[in-house]
Amino acid sequence: MTAERLFLEAWKAGVEITVNGKKLHLIAPTRPPEALLKKLRERKPEILRFLCSWIETPYGQAKFWGFIGEDSCGVVLRHQPDKVTFVRRDELGIKPSVEDRAAAVQ
Repeated sequence: MTAERLFLEAWKAGVEITVNGKKLHLIAPTRPPEALLKKLRERKPEILRFLCSWIETPYGQAKFWGFIGEDSCGVVLRHQPDKVTFVRRDELGIKPSVEDRAAAVQ
């Protein structure tokens, strides 16, 4: 499961994930399911990278902003930092790093 898919799963479960330093901060009306928490712990480095790093889009590099429905999301483009651009989820070029792949194997 990619960081983007896991983030989407959490979002659908009503869990908002933000980053505070090197920690994930979860906001939810009730305690998230233990299975989801386990996945988030296992993929923490990848989730942090997804939320903090520049990702590739057809419109240039961007930072993830948030999901809009099932198939779209908002990103803030590096060359347009003052507005949110909406793209299809399948247009995001998020690739796990070598560290993420190694962590998934362990």
